[in-house]
Amino acid sequence: MVLIILPTYLLAQKNKEDLTAERNWIEQQLATTSRLIKVAKKNRQAASSQVALIDKQIELREELIRHHQSSIRSLERSVRGTDSEIRSLEGHIEALKDEYAEMIRQAYRLQLSSNPLMFVFASEDFNQASHRFKMLQSYAEERKRQAIEITKAQTELTHSRTELTIERASVEAALEDQQKEMVALSKDRESRAELLAELKQKESQLREKQKAQEKERKRLNDEIKRIIEAELAAEKASSKGEFALTPEGKIVSEAFEKNKNTLPWPVYRGVVTADFGRHAHPTIPGIVIESNGIDITTDANASVVTIFKGKVSSVFSLPGAGKTVIITHGGYRTVYSNLQDVSVVKGDDVERGAEIGHVLTQSSGTTVHFEIWKVAGSTRSPQNPKSWLQPR
Repeated sequence: MVLIILPTYLLAQKNKEDLTAERNWIEQQLATTSRLIKVAKKNRQAASSQVALIDKQIELREELIRHHQSSIRSLERSVRGTDSEIRSLEGHIEALKDEYAEMIRQAYRLQLSSNPLMFVFASEDFNQASHRFKMLQSYAEERKRQAIEITKAQTELTHSRTELTIERASVEAALEDQQKEMVALSKDRESRAELLAELKQKESQLREKQKAQEKERKRLNDEIKRIIEAELAAEKASSKGEFALTPEGKIVSEAFEKNKNTLPWPVYRGVVTADFGRHAHPTIPGIVIESNGIDITTDANASVVTIFKGKVSSVFSLPGAGKTVIITHGGYRTVYSNLQDVSVVKGDDVERGAEIGHVLTQSSGTTVHFEIWKVAGSTRSPQNPKSWLQPR
């Protein structure tokens, strides 16, 4: 009787590895967000960014709690599977022992155990003696096989019981982690409510500040549009009045498009604190912000890197927006604003991941503004960077 059982821990290993990788990623994001919140708390003028960071932290904690719930369900399934495996192994061992006992009883009845050679010598003829000798050999081999199988099954049973103990401890640890995250989530929500109440008292001041920021944003948007149009006009003029991508430009454009949703972020660590498109202001009721890109809050003096290979088509400065770099990728442009310094000049060829400068730190925090534009043919449209960058 041979029973092959694939251990539950092997079946669940890939799932556990996936869950562990997901948890590690969330915890890394939480660590970055928590660190940026501490920096923002020291700067009371970065209140809007602080609210956005707390919102991100709440989102990550909720995601981590959902992860813990998935882990607990997975571990509980594994525990049930190991329980079932143990019951199967126990039944298998009992059946093997019964078979072994029956074999011993039959052997005694046939005098195979007490005097096996007499069993052979008592044969009536040579053929019967040969048959009985082969029977003795088979009996010995079967006893050996049965003993080995019983030992193997008992070893598997011991391993499964150890695995079950570990899994049950893991369930308890996951439940404890989940409870800690729920407590932390509650504190985050309290902090957000307190901060909003504090900002409510300064609403008139914040509205004035928001008007000034909107003027700066509009000035930057207009300048980016103007420069992109000037670049395209120059390309059209060099093509004798017909705008068309060069063969190399077409190749770069196609490669850029194929990398959609997998492009690296312009900073190694950071949190999006202002989204693309139209969205409500995080702290001032009734204010709607419209943005052609995203704002990413990051560490002071963080490096800014290119998301794809291309050519630097413009470098310029604006008061309140630091330095801006525009890079051409065939029919696409990427824009990196609010830099304190720039290490490239117009005409430079850059590779993916090349450092082009560092983020400027202002009273509102350390934030890089990033945009992606599609400019092929007659198209002049800003793209949502989150649709192009790696999920984060």
